[in-house]
Amino acid sequence: MRCSSCEPLLDDYLEASLSRRQMRDVTLHLQSCPACNALLEELRVVDALLTTARSPGRVGSDFTAAVVSATATAPLRPSRRIALWLPLLAYLFVAWALLAFAALDAHGVAGAAGRLAAWGEGGLAAISAGLRAVAPATGVAAAAVTGVLLVDLLLLAVIVYGYRRLRPVLNVYLARGSRS
Repeated sequence: MRCSSCEPLLDDYLEASLSRRQMRDVTLHLQSCPACNALLEELRVVDALLTTARSPGRVGSDFTAAVVSATATAPLRPSRRIALWLPLLAYLFVAWALLAFAALDAHGVAGAAGRLAAWGEGGLAAISAGLRAVAPATGVAAAAVTGVLLVDLLLLAVIVYGYRRLRPVLNVYLARGSRS
């Protein structure tokens, strides 16, 4: 049994109004889940408080208006927003770092360092030799860079499309959550 299916049954579990099978399933879940067990203890405390509480007496006729006005004047919790460019920038950094690592690993770090040293020491002859050594891999590197850029564009399109589709739903959800 999952927590999501156990939590709604806890109130009936306290009242022993579940079927035998449900009682057994909830009991087994409670033995292995500290979160649901803590929720059950909170429900027990609330039930005890409700049984010992005094009768509230009469509720005034303006009770609903008072609750609505108190809710409307209550300060809203600030929402934590993450700028859209931040995850995109993080993705680009990781993608390009992985591509650079793969390129260095394919040619070997020592080979890359050796080519850099030869370029510094040998002048134009070393540069032409280095270009001839890298030339066969240039097509592969160009294809890899093009592939990464295409994946970047695809992911950007998916993120923008998903953001536009989910934004109204998220606004309703966040507006409802900020009032509680």
